[in-house]
This record gives sequence, C-alpha cells and structure tokens, in this order.
Amino acid sequence: MSLDPLYRVIGWLLAVFYVPTHSLGIATILLTIVIMLVQFPLTAKQARSMIQMQRVQPEIKKIQQKYKDDKTKQNEELLKFYQENKINPLAGCLPMIITIPIGIAVFRTFSKGVQHHLPQSGAVGKLYQDICAHASTTKACGTALAKHTPSAMHFLGMNLNSTARDASGAGAIPYYVMIGLVALTGWYQVRQTQARQLQSGNTPPNAQMQAMTKIFPVFFAFICLGLNAGAILYFVVSNAWRIGQQHLVIGKLYDQAITSGDLKTKDDTKAKNDAVPDDEAATNGKAKPGAKGPGPKGQTPNKPDAKGSNGSNGKGQGMSAGARRKKRKR
Repeated sequence: MSLDPLYRVIGWLLAVFYVPTHSLGIATILLTIVIMLVQFPLTAKQARSMIQMQRVQPEIKKIQQKYKDDKTKQNEELLKFYQENKINPLAGCLPMIITIPIGIAVFRTFSKGVQHHLPQSGAVGKLYQDICAHASTTKACGTALAKHTPSAMHFLGMNLNSTARDASGAGAIPYYVMIGLVALTGWYQVRQTQARQLQSGNTPPNAQMQAMTKIFPVFFAFICLGLNAGAILYFVVSNAWRIGQQHLVIGKLYDQAITSGDLKTKDDTKAKNDAVPDDEAATNGKAKPGAKGPGPKGQTPNKPDAKGSNGSNGKGQGMSAGARRKKRKR
C-alpha cells in the first residue's frame, strides 16, 4: 500500500503551520502535536483495554489452567469469556497500527526531500516558495538545496533537511544533542510504562524482555544518525508528549481504576497475601467447636472413668443404685 497520500497530508500541514510561524521547525512541532491529538482517543482506548484485561486476569488464568491440556477448548473458552465481558484483547495494538505508518510517513517526507510533498501555489505555497525560490521543478529545488540552505530550513542550529552524518565539527553538536534526547526520552518511556505495570500488580517482564526494552532506545539512536533533523525533531516531541500523556492522563485512568477497586495495586496484593498466615494463626489459637483440647491455663478436663461417669468410681455408683431399689421395695 502506497503512503503517498499520507506524505501529501503531512506536507500540506507543514505548509499551513509555516504560514503564521515562518519556521519549518515550529511547523514540525505543531504538526507533531496535531498527530498526537488525533491519536489520543486511540491511546486512551488502549489504556482502558489494558485496565480491563488486568481486571479479569485472574479469571483468564483460571481458564488457562483448567484447559491447559486442551488448547482448542482453552481458546474457545477464552473467546467466549471475552465476548461475555465485551473485551477486545487486540484493542491495545490499535494505536501501534496507526502510529507506525505516520512515523514512517514523517521520516520519508524529510528523507525524500520535504519540497516533494509541499503545495506549490496558493495561500499555503509560501513554504515551497521560500525553500525553492525560483526553481522550476522539485528536482531543481533539490539541487539548489544541496548547494545552499535557505533560512526557512534552519532551526536550533540545524538544517532540518540534513542528517547528523552530513554535519561536521561544532555544527554537528545540535544534531547529536537531539539524537541523545531521542534515546533519553525513549528510555524514560519504557521505565515509566514498566513502573506503571508493577504498580498495577502485573508480573514484571522477564530479564530478556527488560534487556531488550533497555537496548532498543540506544539502538534507535543509532538509526537516527541517518535520519533528517526534521524527522528527529518529530520523534523528540512525540516522545515528550507521550511521557506527559502517560503521567497526566493515562496515569489518572489507572488511578481511577485502582480507587474504584477495578485494579489491585502491588501493595494491596501483598497485604492480602500477608493476611492469610495471620488469619490461620488466629484460627489455630482458638479451640474449634466440638474439638477436644486443653482447658483454661493448660488444664485438661476430667474424662469419664471407664467404670462410671463424672469421675465417680464403679462401687459408689453401684451402692447408690442399690439404695434406690431397697427404698422402692419398702
């Protein structure tokens, strides 16, 4: 599937935001914010879906355990359970399906040359005119940009159409600072997500998964060495947005779920587990109804003698019976 229409939309939005700001860098930041706002309903839906899945996790584990030897039956019961509880287990993947193509489109828009996707005439044609000046074609514009960078392409000491590998000397510092911010914000996002999962009582990821999530931000930073500064700016702003979104909005959804009792925190689960031995100890300290046990202060109650009852010997008991019979004869 071609993403060319998406390239055109991104180019058009950049041109629109450039008109009032006269800065391609600010236009890129505004473009990123708009994209994040469009994705927010999907992100909130993903968070609610994850909360719902965590809430029913004990029931899911019971089904998995019950039918662990019959995978077909297990899948049927899980599907039935999801339908009865109106849960879509794939809802958490929806934002990724939207986010990845947009990220690719932004990258390709700058890597192929931003001038290829800009409107060239009308009220929103100013960005193209400021970049390409009097170039008759986008190819001629690209040749001119390779020789001279117009002021519209500069932002924070960078040429937004160039990569860190294209820069040299002190001029490369802003590029590497931006790449460092990509790695830092990506690492913090992972840490923030894992902390939220642990707080919600989820099982922590295994060591291999933890290592992968820590290595990926560094790996992506190396990829950014070959990306245009405009694309890197997009990733920095989008990462910063997601960090704030996770803290202010998604975190609030989790807190509301915990307050309402839909989710149990790690501390709640630990307290519940710790309370079980205490209850058992309290039960063991009391005599159960009908059970024989030691009396007060360690005294053992008297047991009936084999020859009589209530501690009386057999002889005493027999004389009492004889006296009663003699009395009745009289």
